[in-house]
Amino acid sequence: MKFSVRELVYIAIFGAIWGAFEMTLGSYLHVIFPPLADTFLVGLIMASLGVVVALIGRLFVPKSGSVLMMGIVAAILKMISIGGVKLGPLVAILAESLLLELGLLLSREPTRGAFILAGGLAATWNFFHKFIMMWLLFGEGAYEVYVRMVQQGASLLRIDVSFALVIIVILLLLRIAAGALAGFVAWDLGRLVRDRLAR
Repeated sequence: MKFSVRELVYIAIFGAIWGAFEMTLGSYLHVIFPPLADTFLVGLIMASLGVVVALIGRLFVPKSGSVLMMGIVAAILKMISIGGVKLGPLVAILAESLLLELGLLLSREPTRGAFILAGGLAATWNFFHKFIMMWLLFGEGAYEVYVRMVQQGASLLRIDVSFALVIIVILLLLRIAAGALAGFVAWDLGRLVRDRLAR
């Protein structure tokens, strides 16, 4: 799909905002919350912020592929940040932008429901990210990652590890809920910003 110069500028702006969050807030959160950083809290916060920024951008550029392009811009900025190239965040940004595109494509029309669906879908990547990255980077099997996730989830939720399936389901549902909430917020906030700029 072709984009006008104005649309490309919006894509660059919202991609840069997303990338700036990743470069600054994401790095600080990983320092502040190291025990939870790689399994739940930081990834969920950053995914939710990415959803809000990208979906607001989609209101300004209501075309398929615009969110993916914003994700590419954000990923490029993350690559050149002070911390250097880290595969995990790059994969997460691109995967989330692809899932946002999928959610929006399934809904066809840009509505609040479409944003909620896209946000919830994108946030699920935060759940599967660890399984895939640990396998790619360290050759660690899914079972080992699953056990660690259950242990860390049990500690976070204050639930006994014997309720492993319950813990996993809760962790997944929390991610979906956070992404859906981000989509809900993006719809209202994006329309507010767009209407203010149109005056």
